[in-house]
Parts: sequence; structure tokens; C-alpha cells
Amino acid sequence: MSEEKKSLWQKIYSPMILSLAVRNLKLNKFRTILSMIGIVIGVFAICGMGMISAGFTEEMNSMISDTADTLTISPVGEKVIDGTTTSGFSAKDLRDIESAVKSVTKEYEFIPMYSSTKYVYIGKEMAMASISGMDSQDLEKITTLIQGTLPRGSTNVVVGEQFAEDNNLRIGSRMIMLNSAGQEVTSRVVGILEDTGMMTLGFSTSSAVVGSIEWYTGLVGDNHGLYDKVIVKAYDPTELTPIDDAIEKKMNGKKDKDSDDTVYILNSYEIMEVFDEIMSMSSIFTTIISGISLLVAAVAITNVMLMSVKERTREVGILRSIGTYRSQILQMFLYEAGLIGLIGAIAGTLLALIAAPVMLLGMIGSLDAMLTPAVLVYVPIGILIGLIVCLISGLYPAWKAANLNPVEAMSTD
Repeated sequence: MSEEKKSLWQKIYSPMILSLAVRNLKLNKFRTILSMIGIVIGVFAICGMGMISAGFTEEMNSMISDTADTLTISPVGEKVIDGTTTSGFSAKDLRDIESAVKSVTKEYEFIPMYSSTKYVYIGKEMAMASISGMDSQDLEKITTLIQGTLPRGSTNVVVGEQFAEDNNLRIGSRMIMLNSAGQEVTSRVVGILEDTGMMTLGFSTSSAVVGSIEWYTGLVGDNHGLYDKVIVKAYDPTELTPIDDAIEKKMNGKKDKDSDDTVYILNSYEIMEVFDEIMSMSSIFTTIISGISLLVAAVAITNVMLMSVKERTREVGILRSIGTYRSQILQMFLYEAGLIGLIGAIAGTLLALIAAPVMLLGMIGSLDAMLTPAVLVYVPIGILIGLIVCLISGLYPAWKAANLNPVEAMSTD
């Protein structure tokens, strides 16, 4: 029996065969649902874990990348000045560090600062703050002012956006801190800095209270003129590692870091690269786990389809005897597998779209990453993978059904 000439679309799509496939799935609802559950779980694992991993990576990269052009240099060890043991960078240390930077690049920002932590009294409430003192011009280079003006003088400060929100601070608000002599010092908020997030490398504004050097030294003291840290901002992030090496060699007498270092350098560019590698490995691991789930689902679907072929052997024989082509039998069983895959994949993807935002909100407190292409791409990927897995799983059972001997099939009980 020869088949009529048909177009490619007619060979792929047949309303009659599709209706038969739908009918067969409805007649075996329980088996159909069990087959779908495996695909739902597998696609949910791939989409859900993929979305969460991609969303977390996007959010962390957006936080880290804003400061991926900075080195944060802190002192290691102590100095004895006028009989007092302390730590920090002297004027000579600053000159040495900057000379090392200049040996690599001329395009940079060099920002020495004072920093410590203090309790801040706001009305009847008390909060822990990270306080810093630096030149206003330097503050502009590493932060963004979203309200008010930069701090000048001995009483004005700016605060981080998150700190302001948590403590109901606004322009004009006042706060009290105790100076080194235990006396109350009142400061007035004149500006609010854009929140950089807690994951920011270098200078974080999340709990920041920042004033001029005059304000800071009046509150904490000048620590014999020693600065607590230095931030180096490079206009070309790829120069950070050479700058890091130059400072290590200049300050520590060697290129490689060691326990005897006199300075500790936090290289945000290297940390971002390490973070990307970790997230890539995590993504591979989650993909493997999800793939195992889909493999289990594929084996289950193959078994179910083979059982279906065995139970419907007589039906297949009757269809063949009345003129149904082998290709149509093949098509019918592939339609059944495809429908199981399509419906199961859509259900799994929808579950992932519900679960992933909830997980991301709990992990990073934001849903901004959910709308990025890196996350949304898992929607079509999940549906496509579920469909392909089911079609491949149904291929052998469909081929076996299409090649049954009609006479023998009809005689089967």
C-alpha cells in the first residue's frame, strides 16, 4: 500500500490523527497524568533552578560590577607613635602606595579615608553606623548623591539611602554621637547617598554616615594623622591586578601575598571573576541534577508508551487493516508523547515562574533580576526541552507500533 504525495506540513500535522491521540490520552487519564508528573518535575527543576541561579548571578554581578574598578587597601600590623600603639597609613605610606599606582597607570583616583563604627542616637532610638571621614570631592568619586548636598564643616553629614530609610532620616534630621571624651556631638543630615547594597566591595553606603575630615577628627580623633584605609579607583578595571601587584611589591617587598604583609588589598575585579567562576560551576551542577530528573522522566515515559503499545496492539492492527499507513500510526503515538511533553513542560515552567520569584525575593530581597533576558530565556528553554525529551522517549514505542504485523496484531487478545 503506497502513501499519497503530501506536503511536509501535511506529513507533520494531521487533525484526524491529533484527535485520535487526544482521545487516547483522555481514555487513560491516570496513566497520562503520571507520565506528565515526571516531565513537570524535570522541567520545574531545570527552569526553577536555572532562573534562581541566573537571577542571583545577575543581581550579585550588578552589585559587584559597580565597584569592580576599585582596590581597597587596609593596614596590617601596628605602629608605635609617641608611646601609643595604633595602626593606619602615614603620609609616607600614602606616598608610597600612590607611587606604586602611578607606576602602572596615570588614570586613577586615590582616596584616603578615616573609618570606624559608632552608635548613633536618633531621637529615642539607637543604631550602629559605619562612619567615615574624607574630602567631599573624594566622596563624589565613589558614591552618588541622590538628595541634598555634600557634607562640609564640622557638623554636616550625609547618610546611606538604606540607613536613612531604616531610621526615618531625611534632609535636616539630626543625630547624636559620643566623641572620644564621652561628650555628645550633634550632626545634621544634609544629603542622602544612593544605596550600594551590603555586597558592595570597597565603600558601602548601606549603614554609612559620612562627613568631612574635620567632622570625623572632631568626633573620633585624628589617630596621629593615620588614615584607616585607601581606595584606588582605576578607569580601566583590567589594570587593577597590575596595580595590586605593584602595591604588594612596594609595600610588602614582594609580589605575592603572605602573612607578613604590611597592607591587605581587596581586589574587586579578581573577586568578581572568582564569583563568576563559582556561579558557572553552580549552574553546571544544577543542570546535571535537573538533567537526571529529566532522564528519569524520559525512562518512565518510554515504559508507559511501550505498555500502551502492548495494550493497544489489537487496535493498531484494526487501524492498519482499514488502510491506516505506518507513518500515521507512528504519528499518532508521537502526538501522544508530544502532548504529554508540551502540557507537562508548560505546567513545570509555570510552577518555576511562581517559585523562582519567591526564592529570589527571599535570597536577595529584589525581583528586578526576574525581568532580565538571562532569567526569562529559561521559559522557552524549559518548554522546548520537555517537548524534545518526550518526543525522543516516544520514538521507539511509536516505531514499534507502526511496524506491527496487522494480521498478528488483530489476533492478539
